[in-house]
Amino acid sequence: MPTIDADAHVIETPFTWSFMRDHEQQFRPQILVRDPNDGAPTQANRRGEYWLVDGELKSRNNVGKDVPPEAQDMRDVSARIRHMDEIGIDVQVLFPSLFLRPLTREPDVDMALCRSYNRWLASIWKQAPTRLRWVMVPPLLSMANPGLMREELEFCKENGACGIFMRGMECDRLLGHRFFYPLYEMAQELGLAVCPHAGVGSYAYHDLAQPQSSLMTFKFPVIASFESILREQVPDRFPDLGFAFIETSAQWVPYVMGEARIRLARKGAAGRNLIDGKKIYITTQRTDDLAWLLDEIGDDNIIVGTDYGHRDTATEVEAIMRMANDGSVPKESTKKILQTNPGILYGLA
Repeated sequence: MPTIDADAHVIETPFTWSFMRDHEQQFRPQILVRDPNDGAPTQANRRGEYWLVDGELKSRNNVGKDVPPEAQDMRDVSARIRHMDEIGIDVQVLFPSLFLRPLTREPDVDMALCRSYNRWLASIWKQAPTRLRWVMVPPLLSMANPGLMREELEFCKENGACGIFMRGMECDRLLGHRFFYPLYEMAQELGLAVCPHAGVGSYAYHDLAQPQSSLMTFKFPVIASFESILREQVPDRFPDLGFAFIETSAQWVPYVMGEARIRLARKGAAGRNLIDGKKIYITTQRTDDLAWLLDEIGDDNIIVGTDYGHRDTATEVEAIMRMANDGSVPKESTKKILQTNPGILYGLA
C-alpha cells in the first residue's frame, strides 16, 4: 500500500481563478501588495501580500518556506513529485489554503470561487493521477440547490477528488447539524470523505475570535464539530461515510469523546468508544504524546498529515519520514497510520 500524506496544501495563485466563466469574471480575486514605504508595521504579514475577495482583504502570510516555491503553487507538478520522493511520500491529498476562513456571504461568488478552484485541482490531478489526490471545496452557500451541489460533487469525483473540504463551522452551524445531511448523503453515495479542516466558515465566529486567539478561531470549531457529530450520531446515520478531522492534533480526542458519552447517556445511547469500528479519523502531529494516545484510543482511527506548503504549528514536512523511521511507534501501528487508515478513508486502499 502507498504511504499517504493525509493533509498537504496548495497555495492559490491568479491561475487558480482562470477557470471562472465569463459571467463570473467580476468575482475574480486579485492580489494586492502593500507599498513597503507606507510606514506600516510588517509583522502582521511578512510578505505584504493580500487577496482581495468580494471586496475584503485576506492575508497570504501562511505560506511556508520549507518546500520549493514552484511545488507549493503547482507551477511545476514534477517538482512537487520529486520533493515527495525525497521525503518518503507516495500520495498527497491536497487541501486549499485561502479557504480556511470565510470569503463571501454571496452564493454566486461562493459558487464561482469553489467551481474555479475545483477545476484547477482537477487539472493538477490529471498531471499526476497516481500521486496527487485532492479534496473538493463545496459551494455550501448553495445548499438549497441540491442539483447544483450534486453536479459539482460528481464532477470532482470523476476528476480525482477523494474528499470534501469543510471548516469546523459552516453556515453558522457545527457540522453535526441536520442542515448538512443532504450533503453527507451525496458524499456517502459518491464515496467522498468529509474532511473538517482547521478553519472556520462563519463570519460571526471568525470576527469575534480572530482578534483574540488563532487557536480559538481555527482549531476549536473542528473539535466542537467532532463532538457534535458524535452527539448527533451522524456516523450511525451514514455508516459508509468517512470523516477526517484535520490539522487540530489528536491529544484532545479522549476528553471530547468522554464529553460526548455524557450527553449521549442522557439520551439513552451510551457507548464506551464512540469511534471504534467507525470511519472516523484524526490527524496526529509531532506535539502529540502518540504512545499515550494509542493506549487511549488504539491505532485504527489515526492518520498523519504534513501540512505541506504552510507555516504554522501543525507543519512538519518530514513527518511521514520521521514516523516511518524513528521506531517510537510499533511497526504495525505505523503501517496503519501511514497507509491502511488513510487508504480506507480516502478510498485509496
